[in-house]
Parts: sequence; C-alpha cells; structure tokens
Amino acid sequence: MSFTTIDAVAAHFPGFQRDVTGQNPSDDQIQLWIDSQSARLVGLALARGYTLEGLDEANPQAYALLSLMNELSAAADLGDALLSLIGPDASPQGWASPNSLRRSAENMAEELKRGTYDKLFLPTARTGDAFAQFGGAAGQEPDLEDTDDSNVAFRKNANF
Repeated sequence: MSFTTIDAVAAHFPGFQRDVTGQNPSDDQIQLWIDSQSARLVGLALARGYTLEGLDEANPQAYALLSLMNELSAAADLGDALLSLIGPDASPQGWASPNSLRRSAENMAEELKRGTYDKLFLPTARTGDAFAQFGGAAGQEPDLEDTDDSNVAFRKNANF
C-alpha cells in the first residue's frame, strides 16, 4: 500500500527527466523507495492503532498526511541518488534539498510515533488532552515538594 505516486516524488526535482532511455534512477527504483517508506509508515500507523483500510475515502485528511509523509521520504531518497550522480560540485538549481526533505519526513514520523496525529485518525482519541488533565502528575500521588522528609524513596516514617 503506497500513499503517493512516482510523479509526485519526481516533481521535487524539476530537472530530473523521466521516460527517457536509460533513466537513472529508474521508475522501478523510485517505486521501490516509495514502497519501502510506505511500509515504514504503515508500521508506525498500525502501532498507534490507526485503521488504514479504506482510509482514502473514510478520512481524506489523514490519508493526505500519510501521502505527504510518503512523498517527502521517497523524494529524499531520490534526491540523495540524484545528487550522488551529478557530483558534489554541481549546482542542482531549483531542486529540493534531500536533507531538508529527509528532516521534514523524519520529524513527521516522530510526531506520528508520539501520537501527535491521534485526533486526526481517531476522533475519540484522548492523547491530546491527557497532559492538561493531569498537569504532569499521573494520578493521586502527592507532590514530592510537599513532603517534609528527605527520603521519599522509602518513607521510613510512613504508617501502613
């Protein structure tokens, strides 16, 4: 299951010509990068409990987010390959920087792992408001600053 197309990925590099004899990298290679990055996104999404079946119709915004992530990461792979072919001294005028594409894709993947997009995929998700409810404390334990003994680990003087 891929979320983007070869055309969308190649569009980041306007000087890259497709459909020519000896195209390097080939469309097959670009599709392989798309599929590899898509597999990673699917794994991350499923680990968060997102349902991906029919996502393009059921939740177009969530699908668009995964599509963008897939496009950026595959474009970074393509950009690395293209820049390695033209050499370090060449000036790729108008081309996207593979480093910035990769950084954007990795930042979005980290956000996906942390649950930043939970509300987009699961409208009933409570991830976004958990910190505000607890204020940083996870339950009924007392604040450590309010205790008068310095040994909070063992609580020698506590009655059980």
